[in-house]
Amino acid sequence: MFGPLEIPAALLTANAVEWAMHKYVLHGLGKQQGTFWAFHFHEHHKAVRQHGYYDPNYQRFPLGLHAQGKETWALLATSVALIPAFPVAPWFVGTLWYCAGNYYRVHKKSHNNPDWGKAHVPWHYDHHMGNNPGANWCVTKPWFDYIMGTRIFSAGGVREENVLGLQKLPNWVARWLPKPEALAS
Repeated sequence: MFGPLEIPAALLTANAVEWAMHKYVLHGLGKQQGTFWAFHFHEHHKAVRQHGYYDPNYQRFPLGLHAQGKETWALLATSVALIPAFPVAPWFVGTLWYCAGNYYRVHKKSHNNPDWGKAHVPWHYDHHMGNNPGANWCVTKPWFDYIMGTRIFSAGGVREENVLGLQKLPNWVARWLPKPEALAS
């Protein structure tokens, strides 16, 4: 591809896949009991609602046949499937591998430490604890929720400071970005 230009392309791709997988696979196919994908909707969401955003299942070994194990296996399988593309687009594939690891790290950390999750990934906190679990599909960054119009703020909830979901942007960058409220439904 284009060397280092593959990095932003991969970051956007990973966020788009995160959004689509969460919306259409984990909440679409996952609503059917007994499917591989049912772990998310029926196990993860139930545990998080019962424990105030905390998910005790993240204390388990990450490679089991439980909700968090299935999440890990899916990320690993996707990463392995990308190996043949590495010689052609190493920056792109390497960034996707980073994104897979970062997704797991952020998701696990947010559900192991609800205060951290509420402060650092408020869009994901709103997905679980807000009134609309059919919105806020992104976990690591809210980019595609804004692009697709699915970022819904919970009344009185914590809000990200900018649409990039980044902490403490320099003022000269922040002033060029639209305000989160202007883009959210």
